[in-house]
Amino acid sequence: MTESHPHEPSSHASRSPESDHAGLDAALPAPDLQGFLDAASSGGTAVAVTTATELPDLGPSVRVRTVSGTTATTLAGLYSSFARVWGFPDHFGRNKDAFDDCMRDLDTPDTQGRAPGIVVVHITQAHRLLDDDRPGFDWFADSVGFYRDHYRDAGHGFAVILSTSASRLAEVRSRWQRAGVAITDLVTETSTGDDD
Repeated sequence: MTESHPHEPSSHASRSPESDHAGLDAALPAPDLQGFLDAASSGGTAVAVTTATELPDLGPSVRVRTVSGTTATTLAGLYSSFARVWGFPDHFGRNKDAFDDCMRDLDTPDTQGRAPGIVVVHITQAHRLLDDDRPGFDWFADSVGFYRDHYRDAGHGFAVILSTSASRLAEVRSRWQRAGVAITDLVTETSTGDDD
């Protein structure tokens, strides 16, 4: 049996959906990202927020997959989106325990036998992530530290990078902080645009 992590469902009401519009095209500078990833790998903050919509290629030692918050507004959507982009096995049970199991296997070696040093979940339109499921969001936010600690103990890194518009930065940051998660700000000065 695999280890599970404690979580307590929240009784908060769910948020109303918000409209999405793309509009940002700035890429996050690699040195800022690399510094954050290095800190996350050694037990630092595992969640960062940025207005950059794309992450730079950091080479084969960093495995990055991108999920749109617009496809993960509920737990069912989160399960489906993560299963698709991370290639969860067909027997994935689409529940919290099964999700936890799969999230702890993201460092499986690729077809060339390379295991990543760092696993990164990049969430675009981050203001939409689980916005129809407050208890689900609180559970997922709490889980990030669990995943980070699992990978750190295995000699790897784990991080979540949230991309959103400048007008939504405070909202996204506050939401994660209300869930008890420390968050690093990776905002670039060249980012412009709005997705609300």
